[in-house]
Amino acid sequence: MAHYHYLDDSGDPGLSGAAGSSTYFVLAMVQLVGRNALPALASARQSLHLPARFEFKTYKATQIQKHHFFRAVEKLPFRVRAVVIDKLALTAPFTEMNGQELMVEFTTQLALRASEVDLENDVLIVDAGTAAFCRMLRLRLSVDCRQRGRERPFSKIVGGRSQNEDGLQLADMIAGAVRQYFVQGHQEHYATFANKVVDLWRVPE
Repeated sequence: MAHYHYLDDSGDPGLSGAAGSSTYFVLAMVQLVGRNALPALASARQSLHLPARFEFKTYKATQIQKHHFFRAVEKLPFRVRAVVIDKLALTAPFTEMNGQELMVEFTTQLALRASEVDLENDVLIVDAGTAAFCRMLRLRLSVDCRQRGRERPFSKIVGGRSQNEDGLQLADMIAGAVRQYFVQGHQEHYATFANKVVDLWRVPE
């Protein structure tokens, strides 16, 4: 049975060093068995007296909302693969890439770090992923899989809108918590799902 993997990020992938640019960039891929609304998120909204379609996003959520969110998803079955990129420590060829190329590069590598037993012919849903980005990622994965002689990890790569996808809201909050853990040392939220992290890759290693 195909699983669904939701991809979101925290920080920004740009390497220009412009004011306001983040030092660390995180990509988080959250694996779920379906694409349905998550009862755990509905429970969190209800406990906070929020609208049924309220969207959880790291940069907007209050500390109280984050607390309820992560407590609500503790028993939710999911798996996390994430990469934490220290942009200031990157060297060529990464420093020659634009933001989109960097995302394709590390999404590809993160996916192919998983074995074919764990990730094969599944569905990847990319937050705000444009058709051009999804096509670029699909082609890159196809090339790398042919070179490695392995099956493609995803049979389908599509963009999604987080306001309509609980899985993407979960991925957004997970990415934010991973970044907060590494950048600021705050592990309160990360600790609630640490046992579900199957790959936490730091770049450079």
